[in-house]
Amino acid sequence: MHTVFDTIPLLWTGTARPTARGLGLILLTAVLVSSTACGGSTADTGDATSTSRATTTTILPAAPTSMSSAPSTTAAPRPTTTIDALIGVPGERVHVRCVGQGDTTVLLISGFGGGAEGWATIEPAIAARARVCSYERPGTGQSDPATSTSTFTTQAMDLHALLGAIGEPGPYIVVGHSFDGAAAVTFASRFADEVAGLVLVDASPTRWPAAICAVPDDGSDAAATLRSVCGMFAPTGNSEHLDAVAAFAEADEIVSLGSLPMAVITAARRGLPADLATAEVDRLNAAWHEGQRHWMALSSDAHLVTVEHTGHHIEIDQPSVVIDAISHLLP
Repeated sequence: MHTVFDTIPLLWTGTARPTARGLGLILLTAVLVSSTACGGSTADTGDATSTSRATTTTILPAAPTSMSSAPSTTAAPRPTTTIDALIGVPGERVHVRCVGQGDTTVLLISGFGGGAEGWATIEPAIAARARVCSYERPGTGQSDPATSTSTFTTQAMDLHALLGAIGEPGPYIVVGHSFDGAAAVTFASRFADEVAGLVLVDASPTRWPAAICAVPDDGSDAAATLRSVCGMFAPTGNSEHLDAVAAFAEADEIVSLGSLPMAVITAARRGLPADLATAEVDRLNAAWHEGQRHWMALSSDAHLVTVEHTGHHIEIDQPSVVIDAISHLLP
């Protein structure tokens, strides 16, 4: 699970893209599969500071709001049956796993190129109190290869259609790691009446890819490594066919989530190549901090959690922090 990209926060950013656009119309073909084991932790981190509209803390405050003000959901019975299956038609199947039961469904969205194994510690802890669903985007994990270009908007729409197709209603607490922090924000913006809370786990800023690609070619191995990543941002450069430039541009247009309860979790330090020029380290750290402030500013009920002794994969390195953040948003 460890690669050169584990030292570059932007690389393990992820966005999801459930397959065919019309998932709600797809005939469901369920093939039971076994869940995969948790992978190792990696990557880097970065400090973040609070905005004027939010407080900074290393311990989450009490639940910001009660569920009495949470989005309403259908009167149908809540799902309780375990789902661990490939959903869709052959060639466009998406691996979905839902366990537990409760009045709220927690959606776990992995980072760029990552499968659902990173949530192995989070899932059972939350399933004791709520319904928990994770899925693997086309081109990741056990899902079929991606067949078309995606952005965070198409991923949010496809995920919502997928949840409807398998009968997993809101209210949702959406948890997104790395690139998929932006995917989670997009889902919360598109389906605001169904989302009760949002947790961003070391979420890549909307302008992070541009910041990485701006590293000058100074002949160092560090600069060459970072610049080589830019090719992955094109749809043809990654297994998910994600158009990262267009995807982040869409997310950057989201200006407010109102008073949605929201936790922004970020690592205290951002791991960058040791031989990267000091000026570039400072510039990238500043870009990351500004990105966390941007996420915080989307909600008047946002809280920043800075985590020590962790890499980019906080859900693996310090799972209790993520579990606490989700738990404080549950009824």
